[in-house]
Amino acid sequence: MAEMNTLVVGNDLGYGDLKISIDNEITTQPTVISPIEQDFENPIDHTDQDAVKNTIDNLLNLMNIEIDGKHYLVGNAAQNSTIERITTDTNSRIGKAHMPAAKIVPLSTIAAKVVQNAYEDGEDIFSPLKASVVMTTNLPIDEIENEPSVRDFYKGMFLNNNHIVVFRNFDYKISVTINFKAVDVFKEGEVAAVVAINNATNDLKKYITDYTHKKYPTIEVSRLLGNNKTILVIDIGFKTTELALIVNGEADAFNSSSIKYGYGHVLSSAWKYLPKASSGGYTVKDVVAFKKLLNSKPFTKMEKENRDFALKSEQSATPKLIRKIVSGLNGILGAADNLDAVYVVGGGSIPLMERTDLEQQIKATLENHRSSAATIWLGEKYAAYANLIGLKAIATSRNESINNK
Repeated sequence: MAEMNTLVVGNDLGYGDLKISIDNEITTQPTVISPIEQDFENPIDHTDQDAVKNTIDNLLNLMNIEIDGKHYLVGNAAQNSTIERITTDTNSRIGKAHMPAAKIVPLSTIAAKVVQNAYEDGEDIFSPLKASVVMTTNLPIDEIENEPSVRDFYKGMFLNNNHIVVFRNFDYKISVTINFKAVDVFKEGEVAAVVAINNATNDLKKYITDYTHKKYPTIEVSRLLGNNKTILVIDIGFKTTELALIVNGEADAFNSSSIKYGYGHVLSSAWKYLPKASSGGYTVKDVVAFKKLLNSKPFTKMEKENRDFALKSEQSATPKLIRKIVSGLNGILGAADNLDAVYVVGGGSIPLMERTDLEQQIKATLENHRSSAATIWLGEKYAAYANLIGLKAIATSRNESINNK
């Protein structure tokens, strides 16, 4: 096996999407897998150099893998397939750590990056490859608080065994063995607050500064940034919404909480409502297809009408989530004194802040509690990656400490 350097990985596994940093390179994959029950063999000739290069360059979109003796399409490959797709069941009581995709999607993505690195380095990718990994990841606040053993379970899922990921894209299989040297599990929202925001990078600090100057010209930005601040992070995810309270720079475990409702529930409800919104029974295959329709860029009159139907359906489903967020915020404000800022992050924050009155409702709730806290949305560039920014920083530090021992 070819020896490879340790990969430093930040793994923010969302119920909707995986956001992962591998050696500072950020990749997003839908948290979707498609089990292949009947093999379809149309392998690429491994001696066709152009075909090999094209496939390896695009491997993150073509993950056709075998793991633990089972065959899957993973991530983008599954999302774009026509076979059955296993996505998050928003009504399931199973936690994120126990989802099949919690292991399959990050392992496949890391393995794909190992293959791409080996190819770029001129190695024979059809000889067994291996990699060592130092990884940080996170789970919902309540999932850890309600069942502390879940943290060790999720760590053990990666640490207790070497993992072999086999790519079946070619007539010769590619085998990647992954060994985890260290895995640390943190709480969602808290990672974003304590690391990404309180210790913001220069780019993120500039964004927060510019946003504050635009929205709150009379507030000094120094009041909002720094380790001694009291802030609330509302992290709107796919299946949960985390409310992480940071008091004087430290997590307040007693008042932070998870709402077991997220933007995925909005999508699920809106998808079911689509036939009514269209007034003609128009529908799409599943929630994955509905999300693609919602985010599509229409070119024809009919495509625009179809997207408008999807937007109308979404609007019918967002009020319930907003009510839950406001209710959670009311609970936090009853316990938190002198809140400096409310940061709104998470992939679900993007449609809610752009297409609903969530921001106005948060501000109104703050006013009702006589709070002058600023409401700061991290925007499309940072909102979905706030936890990952923190995880990435912690993973880098963890790897350095291991190397210095």
